[in-house]
Amino acid sequence: MIKLFRNIRKNLLKEGKTTNYLKYAIGEIVLVVIGILIALQVNNWNQKTKDHHLGKDFLFRIHRDIVQDTINFRSIITSNKALREDIKRALDTIYHGIDNIKQVKYIGAIYDKALDQVFSPNDNTYRGMVSSGTLGLIQNLELKDEIIDLYSEYDQKSALFSGIGQWMITVATAETIQTDFLKFNDGVSDIFTSPDMLNEQDYAFLNDKNDPRFKMFVKAIAATAFNQSASNGYYQELIHSCERVLQHIDEELK
Repeated sequence: MIKLFRNIRKNLLKEGKTTNYLKYAIGEIVLVVIGILIALQVNNWNQKTKDHHLGKDFLFRIHRDIVQDTINFRSIITSNKALREDIKRALDTIYHGIDNIKQVKYIGAIYDKALDQVFSPNDNTYRGMVSSGTLGLIQNLELKDEIIDLYSEYDQKSALFSGIGQWMITVATAETIQTDFLKFNDGVSDIFTSPDMLNEQDYAFLNDKNDPRFKMFVKAIAATAFNQSASNGYYQELIHSCERVLQHIDEELK
């Protein structure tokens, strides 16, 4: 095609048709410009189509993550409610008197479980989009803001969980320093291999309601109940926020 245009220009010049040559040259330039503009437009359209599909894919992945989070949050709430009943039974056992080491280990297992409240959401997709600068691929600006707000709420709740966790570490540390209750933990008790290492004297304070250690231990158990209750409240708030965002993502993906 280029060779054809070149030959046409040569023939016009040979024939002395300068005016026609200029018109032809201008026309050729116009055609080239139009071709470039069309190519740019096609390329731009292809890029927009690619970005659109990529944005949809990210929304699917965020949707998947949030669905999994709501499942996990509900599961934790259910576990915490059951744990609260265990805490009640543990306190009832303590106040009615401890008869054997088996009861102490039972209380210890509940205490350890109640201390464990780790917030671990599925936020890798969102964090990856933020770090890679691809968050703008979500074309619905209102939806994008809602997603940003949700993960900001995640960060806020994470800070609250961390604060309560630090408080629980302080409570558990005080209990560990003042009593021998740690010896009855499942992860520790097996190293005490003889009766003089692990016996009723180690938990005698639990049968003396006037012993300061008894009062301190009851407060520690109560602290775990607060930890569990506060955690459930946070998770319930997150579930409501997640469901609202999920509904809007569903509408966008239809």
